[in-house]
Amino acid sequence: RTPGAVALLTADDIRRGSGVSLQQALNTVPGVRMDQSTLSDSRIAIRGNGVRATWGTRAVKIYINDIPVTETDGTTRIEAVDVPAIGRAEVIKGPASTIYGAGAAGVINFQLKRAPYGETRQEFSALKGAFGLNRIATAFHSGGDGVNSYVSYGWQEYGGYRAHSGDMRRFITGNFQFFPSERQRITLLVNRSTQHTQIPGALTQDQAEADPRQANPSNVNQAAGRYQNWTRIGVGQHYQLTERLSNSTSVFSYFYDINHPLPFAYIRNYYQSYGGRTRFTFEPAMAVLATRFTIGGEFNQGMTKGTQYVNDGGTEGAMSSNVDYRNTMYAMFYQSETELGPRTQLTLGIGINSMQYDVQDYLSPMGSGLKQFKPKATPRVALSHTFHQAITLHAGISTGFTPPTSSEIKFADGTINTHLQAEDAVNYEVNVKGSLLANRLSYDLAVFRMNVNGELIAQSIQQGVTVYNNAGKTTHRGAELALSWQAVEMSDNRWVRRLRPYASVTYSDFSFVDYKTLDETGAISAVYDGKRLTGIAPWVISAGIDLDTHPGFYVHGSYFYSDALPLNDANTAYHHAYHLLNVKTGYVRRFGRQIQAEVYGGIDNLMNEQYSSSVSLNATAFGGGQAPYFNPSPGRSTYGGITLSYRFNP
Repeated sequence: RTPGAVALLTADDIRRGSGVSLQQALNTVPGVRMDQSTLSDSRIAIRGNGVRATWGTRAVKIYINDIPVTETDGTTRIEAVDVPAIGRAEVIKGPASTIYGAGAAGVINFQLKRAPYGETRQEFSALKGAFGLNRIATAFHSGGDGVNSYVSYGWQEYGGYRAHSGDMRRFITGNFQFFPSERQRITLLVNRSTQHTQIPGALTQDQAEADPRQANPSNVNQAAGRYQNWTRIGVGQHYQLTERLSNSTSVFSYFYDINHPLPFAYIRNYYQSYGGRTRFTFEPAMAVLATRFTIGGEFNQGMTKGTQYVNDGGTEGAMSSNVDYRNTMYAMFYQSETELGPRTQLTLGIGINSMQYDVQDYLSPMGSGLKQFKPKATPRVALSHTFHQAITLHAGISTGFTPPTSSEIKFADGTINTHLQAEDAVNYEVNVKGSLLANRLSYDLAVFRMNVNGELIAQSIQQGVTVYNNAGKTTHRGAELALSWQAVEMSDNRWVRRLRPYASVTYSDFSFVDYKTLDETGAISAVYDGKRLTGIAPWVISAGIDLDTHPGFYVHGSYFYSDALPLNDANTAYHHAYHLLNVKTGYVRRFGRQIQAEVYGGIDNLMNEQYSSSVSLNATAFGGGQAPYFNPSPGRSTYGGITLSYRFNP
């Protein structure tokens, strides 16, 4: 009955592949696209929003256990998250939630694993795969009346498909729930990650066709890489104040340091943030028009101390920039859900969001200043009616916005662009979902139109220097269909425990309505009205089948198709359509009541397709020649692993 396009990924969905990336799982959700060049570089887009991010993820709000991973300027890097530690993920597509603040693309809320009640066990796992993939991890689970604990530690190494793309990382994650009373639940999240990775860089088409495993020579010569340490700490409490009033409050801190040589610069950044989030839920006793009210707010402040040097063959040269950013974000929200009838629900909501960047430039004082965005209201209305278990109809109008990141607010001369504003989005959506054939066939169909105004247009002035202007207007029209069929259930067959085919289809008709690039003087240099939105494939299909047996054998097969997509705003260069086929099989065996063993193996890209999942949109060929659009993805690759689990309480 939840109005809007909402998807849920479970731990089973996440572990269909090798377990070192979220890409395969997220790409089963229609309308969601995760592109990855290496294990250390990924980008998530929802309904086309976020696809133009030059690095990381933009326009998508991401949380772990309701604690924001997204930084105060709206950018997110999820590489610090250990994939096997994730228990589930809720995906809200489009600006369909007023309780999570800014982000026109949507929200992804990850929940870390929890121990099953009454079980205490230790788990050890090892994985080995092609191109130097190695992983060793251990996890402790304990689910009791007073405390639920999940603690994991992992070490992972990947030599990389391409030259100069090695990656090493270590994770330690703790997820604890304490239950002092029936009314109170306290949670504690502690996460520490270390990552050392090389960046191979993008290739031209000729380079990719000649040798897709080579690296960009500039990246090799300048030892481009990312060496980073993350720490996240969060404490939350849920308290049932009365029978009808509850509160959830969390406080958190997030900090990292990064050593980041690039072909054109050597960057050192230190980031620290702190914040809090609270939400009250009230359900008064109402005989007519029963309503649940939610009100709350979120605050987050981040401080970045950034220095930039000349990259002298992978070492620091002369300092070229020394800038501090103090970014502050706050959001207040209200939402009500009213039962208009036994089968009809009305949802109303509004969020008030604001942000400011306080910039201190020590080498160039004219670059210092305050960039303040006016508070924005994001109202939402949605109506849901259940006709039958086979069909529930939702309709809604929602609004959202995406502010520029702190790296996008300056002119070429380093001064702050005070005229730059956030991108605004209005989303119209109709959604129908339900189940057929005795609840075995589930379907979810959404049709939407989103209008985005003031879209940021990037203009590359020179290598390493890009300016942005609110010169764009786009329209996003699309349809998303998800199907899941429980063909065989546990009670139907003595041998087959589960047989579940699934499929998702995404159709995207996204185009520029009013889209112009400006030169350094502000004059129009190019017009792209009517062109297809850059980086968006019109058709995307994801399908697969899960087979689990009572003896313990299982097979997971998946298929992914991406249509051809434009690589630049002019639509003069395209990435070809491609098909991917993955398969994983394994065997789980219990030895008594305390020991369980699992052995598995898989093949990714079974057909050895040559493609680039992640492309550098609107890449510029300085000095003439072809533009380096392509980051070739791995060819056919195999992996295998083993997991041993010992349960202490029989």
